[in-house]
Amino acid sequence: MLINKYLSSFISVLLLILFSVHTAAFAENKRADVDANKLSQGEIYLEKFLSRTRTLQADFNQTLRTREGEVLQQSEGQFYLNRPGKFRWNYSEPYEQIIVSDGERIWIYDVDLQQVTVQKQDAGLPTTPMALLEDSFKLHQSFNVSPLDEHDGVYRLKLVSKTKESDFGEIVVGLDEEGLRFMQLH
Repeated sequence: MLINKYLSSFISVLLLILFSVHTAAFAENKRADVDANKLSQGEIYLEKFLSRTRTLQADFNQTLRTREGEVLQQSEGQFYLNRPGKFRWNYSEPYEQIIVSDGERIWIYDVDLQQVTVQKQDAGLPTTPMALLEDSFKLHQSFNVSPLDEHDGVYRLKLVSKTKESDFGEIVVGLDEEGLRFMQLH
């Protein structure tokens, strides 16, 4: 099915990318429900980011690599999030493509082909990196979280999916007091 081909391609690329984000997150002024005695500083920053962020806008650079590190494709564009469930990916390079979700359906528009495909938003979203940005996400229910290190105030965390259905081995996120700085998917 053509829809599955595009969505599968999008999800596969999403799961294998180096997602370098310079974010402008807009947070509400409410306290995150975190227990500082049980969480590392990086986990506290991640919990705060997830609980406070309602909208997000970011420029992204995406690199698809083989297991050996060879670059297969580089993409760039803009990402917009409006929680819960609404997002938009505008790919500008190497091919213009727009991916939009209203929380129920995903529209994939290929500008060159002037073609739109539509599919229901998969219930399997909690096993993807998009789960990190979804309102209903329960971090420690879906991922094993391990602190890695800190450099210049940015704390790196490794997240490994608890399900076998995941198409990626791990996610490494970098956070500071301002929010998400980067996301790497391996």
